[in-house]
Amino acid sequence: MTKRVVLIVVSIVLMTLGTLAAIAGGVLMALVGPNDTLSTGTQQVSTPTSALVSAVAVIQNTGGVRADFGSIRLRVTATSAEPGRPIFIGIGPAAAVDRYLSGVGHDVVTDVSLTPFHLTLVRSGGTASPAPPGSQPFWIAKASGTQVSVSWTITDGSFRLVVMNADGTAPVRINGQLALTVPHLFAISVGFLVGGVVVLLAGLVLLLVGLRSRPRPPGPGVPSQAESGASPWPGPDGMR
Repeated sequence: MTKRVVLIVVSIVLMTLGTLAAIAGGVLMALVGPNDTLSTGTQQVSTPTSALVSAVAVIQNTGGVRADFGSIRLRVTATSAEPGRPIFIGIGPAAAVDRYLSGVGHDVVTDVSLTPFHLTLVRSGGTASPAPPGSQPFWIAKASGTQVSVSWTITDGSFRLVVMNADGTAPVRINGQLALTVPHLFAISVGFLVGGVVVLLAGLVLLLVGLRSRPRPPGPGVPSQAESGASPWPGPDGMR
């Protein structure tokens, strides 16, 4: 493989990687903004049961992300979709929440996508009527009213995010927003964008060098085919 071909192949690889990195950085910059926050925007969420509960995997297992980016802050804001009906948002230890909702019909969030917003729900059946959630002592963060907001720095462990009506009755209907603040995420996205552009330009330079390079002429003492007098076509006996 000649030097010219090598340069062209390497340049194409660099240009592809640079373009992908720049696009990823630009998209992430647009999503998080300078406040390092990913948000769902205001979404209508409802369940015909008594509660909407986050799955363990939605809040737990953030140790790797926290190790890379630092403390991640979760913020949930909501307004009751039924005027005058107070709602409740709470975050509590998984074991305590599970005991509280044992036998109570509720929907469990097994997967959540912020952008675009999407919840995957699994129904947990039950006929018991729960006590008002605000009367429970195990919440580590909670708020109740027709307009509520809860902010919590995610820690290692098993926790549940619970959305209910303040009196514990069904159904639950809210207009809510979920946001995650990840330290330095905007700076990281800028780094991807700038780094991608630099790699893209480097690939472009290599491509120009490769296209302009020409094969080297034969060295001294090495006659060309024309100078040697050899015929390019084989003779009758197959020999030149």
